[in-house]
Amino acid sequence: MKAVVSTQSTGKESMCGLGVDRHMFCLYVVSKYLGEESPFLQEVLSEPWRLSTSQTPYGQGTHTDVRKFPDRISAGGGFGPVADDGYGVSYIIAGEDNIFFHVSCKNAYPTTNSKKFAADIKEAMSDIRKLFGV
Repeated sequence: MKAVVSTQSTGKESMCGLGVDRHMFCLYVVSKYLGEESPFLQEVLSEPWRLSTSQTPYGQGTHTDVRKFPDRISAGGGFGPVADDGYGVSYIIAGEDNIFFHVSCKNAYPTTNSKKFAADIKEAMSDIRKLFGV
């Protein structure tokens, strides 16, 4: 239960602009504004972000209780990849029994395939389910 509470707290903090990626972006913006070069930022920001993930928040109000209103389950929204040869993956945990993934990539890039990546995620989730005997 501690892990769940910690994850929820961290998620809420990130939605309020307190996540590590927001801090990195802020450092970048401030360095550009001040005209300062940062070897640290140059190294970190030059890394390719081939897998960009984000959780879509769910259950922020009483109308989204999926047990009371199962007809209101939404798969959320998605976003695109950050790198040309990467993937954008958003996910949403909707209640106790549903998880949705949105997987995207650039069709023009020959080494990416969002349908295959989504199938791989589905297989991994199935493996986890079997591991826990659910």
